[in-house]
Order: sequence, then structure tokens, then C-alpha cells
Amino acid sequence: MAGSFSSSIEKPEFPSNLNILAIDTDLKVLEFIEKSCNENSHQVKICSESSSAVDLLLKKEIDFHLIFMELHMPMMDGYEFLRFLDKEVIDVAFVMMSEDDTDLSHKKAFKLGACDYWVKPFLEYAFLFERRHLCSPMMQHHFHFRRIRKNIDSLEDDEISETSYSSEFSSEEEAEADDDTLHKKE
Repeated sequence: MAGSFSSSIEKPEFPSNLNILAIDTDLKVLEFIEKSCNENSHQVKICSESSSAVDLLLKKEIDFHLIFMELHMPMMDGYEFLRFLDKEVIDVAFVMMSEDDTDLSHKKAFKLGACDYWVKPFLEYAFLFERRHLCSPMMQHHFHFRRIRKNIDSLEDDEISETSYSSEFSSEEEAEADDDTLHKKE
């Protein structure tokens, strides 16, 4: 089943230079992400407040490929941010970052749409920002989003056909109910 699914969805070509949004209150983390991204030829915007990131995304001036966000942020935490992305239908791969390594935190992040969960501290792992590592969460997001989009589209098609079928059917029932004669098969 998994083989047929992946063959029905085209594999995307991601650009070699990615646009990345990093959101964290820890300036050391933001500096590390910015330096690592620059070393790997990625463009990065950093925000120390989630509200700045929301404004940046709503302006739609930059086509972001990937978002890194600290889970525990003031005003809007990582979970709320994922809900915001879903509500606004912003299609961007999302990596949650946190020192919270509990199963509950991981599960909640993935359930809300995160593609990966990085446990802090990771400041010594600059290789994480190499393109080959960053494409993994982007691929997961791409296939997940395409599957959901495909399911939504097929549900909408089913609803349309069910509605037209049920309205045709109910019209026939109403016509039969008005007609007291017996209908014979010919």
C-alpha cells in the first residue's frame, strides 16, 4: 500500500538554497541556526517573538520552505503556531525544537503537523542544516500534505456525488410516493 501511495505522488524538487524561518527566544540558538544556514547557502529569517513570525508569514513576501520553532514561546507556543499554520492553510514544513523530550510533547507536535522534533541542546550539530538533512522533514511534510489534500479533494468529490445521487434518489422516491400505480420491470 505504501509503495502505491508514494508512486501516485510525484517526488518534489526542492531548491538547493532553502528559505528558513527560525523562531526562538534564545538568541544563542537563533545565532547558531543563522550561522549554520548561511554556511550551507540557505536564506534565514530569525524571529525572537512568535507574533513577528506570524506577521512575516501573513505578508507572504517570502516563500518559506521550512520553519524551526521553540515549543515554549511567550504569547503563542509551538502548538498554537501549528494550529495557526493549519487555520491559515500555510503549507510549510515545521520542525519543533525543545528541551522537553517527553512522548506526550512529541506526539502532540506530530499530531498538530510537525514533521520533526529536535531535542535541545543541538548547538554542536551544524551538519543538521546541510541540505540533505533538511530535505527529510520537507519530504515528510510534502507527502503528508499531498495525502491530506488528495483525501480532502476525494471527500469533496464524494460529497458532490452523494449529494447529487441523494437528491436524484429523493426526487424519484417523492415521484413514486405521489404515483399509486405499480411499477413493473420491463
